[in-house]
Amino acid sequence: MPNAELQALIRVGDIARNQGRWERAEEAYYLAYKLGAGGRVRCEWGMALLALRRHVDAAMAIDRCLKDPGAGTAAERRRYTDGLESARREVGQIDFNLSHQGALITISGEVRDRDASTTGYVYVEPGAHTIKATLPGFLDAEQTVQVDKGKAIKVVLRFVEEPKEAPLPVRASTQPATPRKALARPPPKPLTRPDPPGPFDGMAGAARIGGIGVTALALTGGLVASGLAAQYGDEAERRAAGLRRNNDDSSWICASPSSKHAVTCAEINDFYDAHEIARDVAAGFFIGAGVVAAATIGAFIYDGVDRSRRPVRVVAMINGDQAGISFSGVW
Repeated sequence: MPNAELQALIRVGDIARNQGRWERAEEAYYLAYKLGAGGRVRCEWGMALLALRRHVDAAMAIDRCLKDPGAGTAAERRRYTDGLESARREVGQIDFNLSHQGALITISGEVRDRDASTTGYVYVEPGAHTIKATLPGFLDAEQTVQVDKGKAIKVVLRFVEEPKEAPLPVRASTQPATPRKALARPPPKPLTRPDPPGPFDGMAGAARIGGIGVTALALTGGLVASGLAAQYGDEAERRAAGLRRNNDDSSWICASPSSKHAVTCAEINDFYDAHEIARDVAAGFFIGAGVVAAATIGAFIYDGVDRSRRPVRVVAMINGDQAGISFSGVW
């Protein structure tokens, strides 16, 4: 995504944060973070999660962000640190120690780490939790603990190698060997032709799956930005109409506002600016979605269809606030 569009998305999050609209701020910061924004954006996303009382997610986001020394100014980092402490008071912490690294860690059935080191920690909701570590070649290591709010508990898991089955001894026959009759063997079966690879197999399949995911994400971002643009535009028009009514004047007062109307006109202009920015961000999302969708569709048509079968039709669809891709045919 171009840097200007990414900065515009961050600005949308900042405006929503300053106005106390935390759900909008969380959406904007999350999209900016997932699209590659670094620095303070992850911390601001965590602070929005904290305002929405999603304490576990907030603690994880702010904790990881503060490990970057360049995330935010000194004053911002103090605010983030205070936010992390507030989140920690509402959650529990599990410090784990593993005998081997590279394990898959799940807590109460939820995957928390796919390639864990020998030590680490996670935040969880207070209550009983089962932490389980899985590593190929070893028996699963598991332990259930009670985690209290604002407290940390240590869990030590040791892996034990899976037992290897010993081969069964061969019993020697006591009967004399007798000649065996030659048996007619059935003719070998003809080799069957392997099925052609599917459209989602191999590296090309992974690229197609990634293209579909990026298209869906870009369409979602476009819809979110379009919604924000509509809200900002409606609010600007509503305030402008009220200003005209109250002053019984057909000319646009804010063209050269008096001191009496300077503050109101500044707010109206801010809403118009936010409307334009959100509209441009939405356009960028939709254009990006169209480009990625076209490339993905081309990959399906060029290399993903068995020419001996009925061709596959791939159609992008947008209906109201929903978007997707329709596939019909047989591979």
